[in-house]
Amino acid sequence: MAELSRRQLPSGGWAALRSSAQASLEPTCLATLATGSEDSDTERSAQDFLLRLQNPNGSWPAFFGDDQDGVWVTSLAVIALRDVVSAIEARLRGVGWLLECVGRESNWLWKWKVRTVDRHVRFDPDKFGWPWIPDTVSWVVPTAFSILALSQLPCSCGSLEDIPIRVDRGIEMLIDRACPGGGWNAGNGIVYGSALAPHPDVTAVALLALSNRTQHPVIQTSVEWLEHTAATLTAPWSLAWAILALAAHDRAIESLITSLLALPDLSGNDDTCTLALVWLAADCRRTLAALGVNL
Repeated sequence: MAELSRRQLPSGGWAALRSSAQASLEPTCLATLATGSEDSDTERSAQDFLLRLQNPNGSWPAFFGDDQDGVWVTSLAVIALRDVVSAIEARLRGVGWLLECVGRESNWLWKWKVRTVDRHVRFDPDKFGWPWIPDTVSWVVPTAFSILALSQLPCSCGSLEDIPIRVDRGIEMLIDRACPGGGWNAGNGIVYGSALAPHPDVTAVALLALSNRTQHPVIQTSVEWLEHTAATLTAPWSLAWAILALAAHDRAIESLITSLLALPDLSGNDDTCTLALVWLAADCRRTLAALGVNL
């Protein structure tokens, strides 16, 4: 944790790499969650940075100096600011942007294209989620984080009345695009008639968003796949996500945490997102609570 704090930039954010001075939103959000157990100068500086960087339309950019259209990290920022009273208005504006951001396949023309012309991919365009950037198709990871962010809202009244519909549609999309043998690839489970192999990190993030749908056969198969695969993982990024997802689905993780913390030179990892995620996995119960996952 000390190494993570040392990497915080004067602006209050974190860079993607230790060797960089360019503050980015993904490492900042993950580091904010990792250091968020205490009221500290580090935490307050990070929160101020996130609030300063919010775009006028309610979204957040990928990095300091990016354009103001907004990208998928908006969901991460909404999550990272969850317990900040002064950020309530900013979070609500972020939620408003998420509700307006939809995968391009939700458009009638794209639905027609997928159903009649483009048969290279197999998915139901009526089941859509969130893209990495606006005006593109839905992908698994941004959809999962958007579900987690929207599910944290205590009510769905007034301008938030569409939240349950969007969450349900996103969940349907994740289930529809699972790989045939369980787990998730980046976007689709089948392309050009061939089944794609699942990725451990993508599968884990999807399962976090689906932690309250444990009885669905696709989710059960995916949890079993991840549990089997996790024991073979040596990349800290993938293993840390697997720990969080398996904990969310009430699977044993003690030996996995031991394996994670025994990996060599974790604090020397140049990737700040990975360093933050290791600490989040090591304190998985607090992390799951911050993500809105009920154990």
